[in-house]
Amino acid sequence: MFINNSRIHIINLKTMKKKNFSCLWILLCCFIASCSNKQHSAYPVIDLIDHKQLLTEEIHLSEISEYIWIIPLETNDSVLVGNIGKIKLETDKLYIPASNGVFVFDQNGKFLNKLGSRGRGPKEYVSLYDIHPEGDIVWLLDNSDKKALKYSCSGRFLDSFYFEPQLWTDYYYSGNDTFIGFLPDYGQPNTDIMLAFFDADRVVDSILHKNPIKQSVNIFLRVYGEVSFINHGNKVKFKHLFNDTIYHIVNNKLLPDIVLNLGNGRANVNARVDAANKVDYDLTQGMDNTLLYGESNRYVYLKVDNVNTPPDYNISLFFDKITQKVHKWKFILPDDKRIDIEESKKFIPLYIDKNGHLIGQTASADPDDNPVIIIAKLK
Repeated sequence: MFINNSRIHIINLKTMKKKNFSCLWILLCCFIASCSNKQHSAYPVIDLIDHKQLLTEEIHLSEISEYIWIIPLETNDSVLVGNIGKIKLETDKLYIPASNGVFVFDQNGKFLNKLGSRGRGPKEYVSLYDIHPEGDIVWLLDNSDKKALKYSCSGRFLDSFYFEPQLWTDYYYSGNDTFIGFLPDYGQPNTDIMLAFFDADRVVDSILHKNPIKQSVNIFLRVYGEVSFINHGNKVKFKHLFNDTIYHIVNNKLLPDIVLNLGNGRANVNARVDAANKVDYDLTQGMDNTLLYGESNRYVYLKVDNVNTPPDYNISLFFDKITQKVHKWKFILPDDKRIDIEESKKFIPLYIDKNGHLIGQTASADPDDNPVIIIAKLK
């Protein structure tokens, strides 16, 4: 099925405790006290100072890919995926968390089965935060009920457990039935956990950080999605909203990996201190919100949200590690009459997975059909 970069493989298918909140001061800042002045010769620097002036470049997806799969999903009355979240590829299966369940398709787009159902029972979830397939096992993370559910890829329920503590806001599956949880500062000064490493039985390790606030503050703040995790070649990487360094996690420790240079849009490391002491303070005031969406051997995929300038909202950027250039790409898909996708062929890249696949979707020409999944193995 895999081909070289001179050909494109297209699959054609039938339509078928609550404590007082103390302000967060991240351990990350200890590593990058001067990240904005580019004094980081030891680490690669991605220069994003001029990203708002970048013109959108049209590029054929095949130019940056070794091979491409174009997979129309089977459509019938019982298999309508609706709004799609992250698409996960594991061996020869696609796992698609949607508004009405987790659908499993084979690599040809044929529907196989569905995982879990909504509810509050031991086998059910309230609101899916993410899914993590690994071999024949699939973990479903429920952020509302604070629970992890373990299923076989065929849909058989195996186990579930609740997260401790309940106030963790972000989670990531790090492999081998272990997880990483992010906890903002809800505890007392000098005792707060930022990242905790845990399994179904206990917290096995944690990264502590020192809180500079020495007094209680009467505010309770929870920001979902303020951290992003990715897995590149089985190396977990971590990015915090209020910090401009990407770290990789080695032996449960944070090591600097890449520095982002955003100039005047750099992260506001004092944002939480200000939010705790000022009424109606905008956490992201005066900064570009930069999150990590994946990495391949050659490319780093970033999204930059600038809440203060709406026209620049949600910019997708790709950094080329070889040329050291940042690109704002609109991808052109290959022409093939055997597939039926919308005329504009708008490709929405969702993320880069641990194996270097850029995974996304485009709408079918028939609005009643399921979308077409695009998987490109990046160079």
